[in-house]
Amino acid sequence: MIVSASHEHLEPILVIERASFSKPWTEYHFKSDLNNKISINWVYQKDDYVVGYLFGWHVMDEYHLNNIAVADSFRGAGIGIHLLNNMESYLRGIKVKSVFLEVSSGNLPARKLYEKMGF
Repeated sequence: MIVSASHEHLEPILVIERASFSKPWTEYHFKSDLNNKISINWVYQKDDYVVGYLFGWHVMDEYHLNNIAVADSFRGAGIGIHLLNNMESYLRGIKVKSVFLEVSSGNLPARKLYEKMGF
């Protein structure tokens, strides 16, 4: 199930973030985004536990995908695809015209996911 991210999801998000990236976002980064009016964020829950998340900013008619990750034990199960599909569906509904993202050239799994999704 995908729901809007909130402060109650912060601890599992941080666990996933720290396990996923060599330069992870800090607790401050996530709290700032959760409090930011332009930030639109989701978590993917399985049995009421956060196993993935997507964070981004809605600026005018653009969305800036800032961070997405899935818990290691759930990778390959399509959770990233579900999060991106949910994002695209929501953004179509609010008439967003463009989505921007950055990905490290060395992050092959993320690059493959984005390419698969048409980015």
